[in-house]
Amino acid sequence: MGEEMEMKGRSPFDRSRVRRGIIIAVALSASTLMIISLLSINRDTFTAIQNVSPFFFVLAAVCSLGRWLWSVLRTRILVASTGKRISFVDLAKIAFSGYFTGIITPLRAGGVTGEAFFLYEYGLEAGESVAVIGFSAVVSTILLILTFPVAIALGGRYMNLSFTIRGILLTALAFGLAFLFSVLLALLRPQLEIDAKLLKHSPNFLKRREGYVHFLKRLAAETQTFAESVREIMRLGHRKLMLVVLFSVLFWLFGFLAVPMALVGLGYSSYFWKAILAQMIVQVLLPFIPTPGGSGVGEVGFLYVYSSILPGNGIAGLLTLIWRFLDFYLGLLVGGISFMIVMRDLTRHPRHERLEESDRKEEPTDNTEDREQREQTATEEVSSLLP
Repeated sequence: MGEEMEMKGRSPFDRSRVRRGIIIAVALSASTLMIISLLSINRDTFTAIQNVSPFFFVLAAVCSLGRWLWSVLRTRILVASTGKRISFVDLAKIAFSGYFTGIITPLRAGGVTGEAFFLYEYGLEAGESVAVIGFSAVVSTILLILTFPVAIALGGRYMNLSFTIRGILLTALAFGLAFLFSVLLALLRPQLEIDAKLLKHSPNFLKRREGYVHFLKRLAAETQTFAESVREIMRLGHRKLMLVVLFSVLFWLFGFLAVPMALVGLGYSSYFWKAILAQMIVQVLLPFIPTPGGSGVGEVGFLYVYSSILPGNGIAGLLTLIWRFLDFYLGLLVGGISFMIVMRDLTRHPRHERLEESDRKEEPTDNTEDREQREQTATEEVSSLLP
C-alpha cells in the first residue's frame, strides 16, 4: 500500500503548546470583544437584550454543538470501510477533541491533524485515518465550492463586500479546486511520480535542498497510500456514500443556522436569510486567519460582514459577542473536556494495548470455527466406518 505515514506513539499535543494556544486565543478574543463592545454599544444593544428570547439561544447552541454529531455519523460510515470498529462514544470524543485542537491552533490546522491522530490511536492505520479525514474534507470542499457562486453573487447584491473580502473568497475557491484536483490525480494516477514532476518544476534553490527532495518523496508515497485507502471507501456503495454526503450537508447547515437563530432570538427575524448568507462568508474566511481560533481578526471580520446587513453597529457588536460564545468559548469548554478524556484514554490504553485486545477478541471466534471444523471431520470419519 505504499509507504505508511509515520505517527509516533506519543501525542503531538504536549501540555505547554496546548496551554499556550489557549492563552493566546482567549487573550486575543477577549481583548478584541471588549474593544468592540465599548465602541459599538448603544441604545439598540440594550433594547435587544431586553427583548431576548432564551429559546432561540438554546436552539443556536444546539445547532453549534449538534453539528458535530453529524460529523460523527459521517466518520462512522467511513471507518467501516477499513474493517475496523470504533464506538460511537469514542468517535464523538474524537470529533469534539478535533474541534478543540482546531480552535487553539493557527489556521485551525490542528483540527484535521488532531482527528487523524486520534483515529490512529483508537485503532486505525495511518493511511486509513488520513483517508477517512481526507474524504470528509473532499465532500465538504465540494459542497462549499458549489455554494461559492451563490455566496459571491448574493453577497455582492445584498452585502457591501470589500475588495479584500472578495479576494479572500476567490482565494478560498482556488485552494478548494487545487485540493480536489490533487485528490482526483491521486485516485486516477496513483502510480504517477508526483515527486519527480514537482521537482522538475521547482526553483533551482529548492532542488538543491535535501529536505525538500525528501519532502517530495514522502508526499508522493502518502499520495499513493491516500488514493488506495480512498478506493476502499468508494467500495462502500452508493447508499452509504449518499449518507456521507447527507451528513456533511447537515453538518454545514447546522453551522450556518446557529448565528441566524441567535439573531432571531434578539428580535431581528427579518434578517434571517441574510444572516445565513453572511455566515457562509464568515465560515469561508475563518480558515485563512493565522491566529489561534481566528481570535482578534475573526471578531473584526465578523463585525464587518454583519454590519453590512444589520441596521446598526450596536446589534452587530452584540451578535459578535454571541457568535464568539457559540463558536469559540462553548467549543473550548466542551472540546476541552473531550480532549482531556481522550488524552486520559490514550494514557490508560495506548494504541498497542487496543490492538492486542482486538486480536484477543478475534481469537475465540477463530478457535470456535476450528473446533467446529474438527468435530465435523471427526463425524464424517466415524460415519464412513459404519455399515
